[in-house]
Amino acid sequence: MKAGLTIAAATIAMSAAPVAHANSDTIADLKALVSQGAFKEAYLHLGDIPPAQRSADWVDVASSAAAGVLPTLSSDDGTTIVAIDQIDRDYPQLLKTAKYMRVRADLGLKGLAGCYAQTSDYWSSYGIANCSTLALRFIDNAGGDKALALQVAKLASRSMMAYSAVPFFKRALARDPAVCRDGDLQTAVVSGLGLEPEHAGDAKAMMTTCWDSVKDAVAKAFDADSPHGYVRQNTCGILKAKGMISGLQAKRC
Repeated sequence: MKAGLTIAAATIAMSAAPVAHANSDTIADLKALVSQGAFKEAYLHLGDIPPAQRSADWVDVASSAAAGVLPTLSSDDGTTIVAIDQIDRDYPQLLKTAKYMRVRADLGLKGLAGCYAQTSDYWSSYGIANCSTLALRFIDNAGGDKALALQVAKLASRSMMAYSAVPFFKRALARDPAVCRDGDLQTAVVSGLGLEPEHAGDAKAMMTTCWDSVKDAVAKAFDADSPHGYVRQNTCGILKAKGMISGLQAKRC
């Protein structure tokens, strides 16, 4: 990942850690800051309120501060998604507030797109891995948001090798069985079936779950694979059970 992303993202992520200040603000102070549009200052002082005093009022003002500070950050270089990841971990209470989650969903997706766009050349492998880690946590903390899970999965499928998107489509599928019909899922599954058997477990499970939608693509990949290729190793059993391969092919499984 480019150094610019790491440094820019750290600007808020590192300074936003919930640490009590010497001159602790009150909830009234935080509300005043939010009402004045001083979202970053309010956000950076959320930790002034001790955990035992973080009432419904605190959650409300905290969600306003977080939702207000995110639009001030850059989505183009991935800063937004790093900040969201930090907020989610520091203040998980906000994951239950509609105010924060609406902004999180919109800007998080844009931030992920920016994160993946920053990966190139020497930094590509490192950067993609970091973006994907953020993306998976982003989805895992998004509750049952079906549309967002699919959007992230499709973004991942466009940003990496197709098989790398399997964990994302697994999450999207868990939220909505209709995802089986998505063309990018089918591509990811077939690509995942080309991995060594010990790494193809999720792709095989999704193949079984989405059989009616992926069977034609799986059969085509089977036919195109070498006799001892991984696609054949990972699909021979189900194709044999479904009667979709010849007797000679079945004997060679």
